[in-house]
Amino acid sequence: MEHELEYLETRVQALIARIAELETQNGRFAEALARALKDNAELQFRLEDTRRRVAGLIERLPAAEETHE
Repeated sequence: MEHELEYLETRVQALIARIAELETQNGRFAEALARALKDNAELQFRLEDTRRRVAGLIERLPAAEETHE
């Protein structure tokens, strides 16, 4: 019985250590996700701004003349 309790105590300690590792890793993943979401939002804004600017430039182009043969 004593051996079983020692084994269980060892397993519980290992699980506690693993939980701590996973919490640390989860924190790093959360930070990386936050950075990626921020970068994505900035890129999305820049893309929409570029689209608007290109559309404005296209509108300023003279109408293409039809060529007749």
